[in-house]
This record gives sequence, C-alpha cells and structure tokens, in this order.
Amino acid sequence: MKIKSALVNRFVELIEENHQVITEQFMNNLLRNPDTIAFRKLDRQLIYEFADNLYRELSKWIAKDYPKEEIARYYRRVGHERFEQGIPVSQACKALILQKRHLWLFVLDKLYDDTTAYKEALALNNRVVLYFDRATFAMLQGYEDMLYRKL
Repeated sequence: MKIKSALVNRFVELIEENHQVITEQFMNNLLRNPDTIAFRKLDRQLIYEFADNLYRELSKWIAKDYPKEEIARYYRRVGHERFEQGIPVSQACKALILQKRHLWLFVLDKLYDDTTAYKEALALNNRVVLYFDRATFAMLQGYEDMLYRKL
C-alpha cells in the first residue's frame, strides 16, 4: 500500500522537529517503569542518545525506506550491547515497545484535530510497526549471538 507522501512528510517533520520531546517522554517512562528497572543502572546520557538516535533514524527510514538489512545490522548490535550491559532481554524488548508507544502517542496527539490526517496516520502506523518488529527481531538475534558465544 502506497502511503501519501504529504502524510509521510508531515510525520517525518513531526519527528524531526520534536525528537527531543518524544525522547524525554520516553525516558521518563523508561526510568520509572517497573518493567524496565535494569535501565536505571545505565548512564542516563547513553540511554538518551540511543533513544534520540532511534527517533531520528526512524524518520529517515520512513522517508527513504532504509534497507531492512541495515536495520537488522544496527539492532543486532543493540542486542549485543544490551546483553553486555546486563539488560534482561524482556526489558530490552519492553524499551522498544515503550519507544514505539511514545512515538505514536505524540504523533496522534498532534494530529488529533485533523481527522483526515489522523486516519491516514493509522495507515502509516503499519510502516512504523514493521520497523519496530524488524528492530525487535534483530535485537533478539543479537542476544542469541551473545548467548551462543558464552556457551
């Protein structure tokens, strides 16, 4: 399904102009959420930079359709890093879930009064979900790489 480029452009602009706000909202949830307690032991700036980078890269991927292999390479490395940092895999997955959630809460809030854009945003959601699904799968593969290396 081809997504209207005006909506994609608006979505990308929203993310690019507000990535820091979205990152702060995510960080507040991540560091208070009982399901992601292991992240509290990591350097806050390191987590912030990772989260902010995800939102900036996501806007590029949505706009330019990054190859899925590039997403897989990046998140496989993330899996390696989270494993080495001692973050349980369930908490690493929850962090990605929270990032996706905060992105959509922000976008839908901004588009709420524009019913046409709101409906179109739901169609765009499929691309974002695909990105996060690929990211999660690759991150899990990264964890597996590290587990098998330890055996």
